[in-house]
Amino acid sequence: PASRGLNATAVDHAVDILTSLRERRDSKRQRYSAVARQEDDDDDEAPAPIMDLFIQTRGPTVVHELTNFSPAEFNMLWLDIQPYVNVNWNVGSGRKCQVTGRDMLFMALTSLKHCGSWDVVAAVFKEKPPTLSTRVTGFLTILLPHLKTKYIESVANKYSMDYLTKTGRRFKHFPMARYAVDVTFQQTNAPAVSFGEKKVFFSKKHGQYGVKVEVSVLPNGLALNVTSAVPGSVSDITICDSNSDFHLEHLQKAGNDGEAVDAGPLSGEYPDSWALLADKGYQGLHRRLRAITPMKRPAGGLLSLEDMTNNDKIASDRVVVENFFGRLKTLWAVASETYTWKRENYDLFFQACVAFTNVHIKFLPLRDEDGHNLNRYVNRMLSSGEKKRAAVPVV
Repeated sequence: PASRGLNATAVDHAVDILTSLRERRDSKRQRYSAVARQEDDDDDEAPAPIMDLFIQTRGPTVVHELTNFSPAEFNMLWLDIQPYVNVNWNVGSGRKCQVTGRDMLFMALTSLKHCGSWDVVAAVFKEKPPTLSTRVTGFLTILLPHLKTKYIESVANKYSMDYLTKTGRRFKHFPMARYAVDVTFQQTNAPAVSFGEKKVFFSKKHGQYGVKVEVSVLPNGLALNVTSAVPGSVSDITICDSNSDFHLEHLQKAGNDGEAVDAGPLSGEYPDSWALLADKGYQGLHRRLRAITPMKRPAGGLLSLEDMTNNDKIASDRVVVENFFGRLKTLWAVASETYTWKRENYDLFFQACVAFTNVHIKFLPLRDEDGHNLNRYVNRMLSSGEKKRAAVPVV
């Protein structure tokens, strides 16, 4: 059954609120999947009275406005996860959720896209904020292991170097690199703990309290790994070191990989390993992994023309991870706005967003505009941090 009090007027008002809160990246462009829409019979197996009411009131485009996916894309995603949901969610003894699984996916995606506060989206669905929070959190808690397996870990298994070679999707300048790695920072509220405990969450670079997460991205734009969040003061290279088991495993040459010509940087030091691309924050990583990083300008000196050219090539290839972050933070407010929800649920929501971003990229590959969106996000955050520092009185 649809939520109590939800009607056409309420839907109209709710959608207008969400639309006004978030400027659409391209309001004139309507995206449609090339995949045929599912037949109506599917509704008998997986009813979605809440989503259906939104569609009846505002038309099919409301699905994309609220979830980032067109109706056809949403249906494909639902059909992908439906068998898992049917077996694992809302089963067993105890009180059952009155919302259908398909509607829960609709509500969860809407929450991830628009939520800064549960109050906003709860009002949209005529639910009490604690009720919506509990339902969405519970649904995603059950779903996340499947999302990670199907949309992140499977990427690592499918897109081997041999596969990337045969499909022509290796990096242009550094074809010996399997993926690019980087860390993203997200602002959070200052923790309500002692100053000593609180300061580990403070990032001097950003001038904000927050957390960091490392993501590894293939040259085709898909993420194959996402770490758990760590406090904002932790260095990028320390995060990478703590994730070394993943890197050692997935950079290892296997099968026919060893037959490929590899005369790239550090091939002598790491003959059995592919490389990863990283930025200047990973200086020294090459001592432990086959990491290709830009040269830093020597103190009081200048880089050679050759070094500058090489740095440009690294930046050109590793832009894919910046474009991924740009797409991630454009799609999901919960991964880009100041995180105010329960800290213990951060990994749940962020990793779900990474998985859903991979799904989105399969429908719409990354492009340069995604990187521009990341720059806007970072510049806004840095500017905010600078203003906070400037506001602190000098004693």
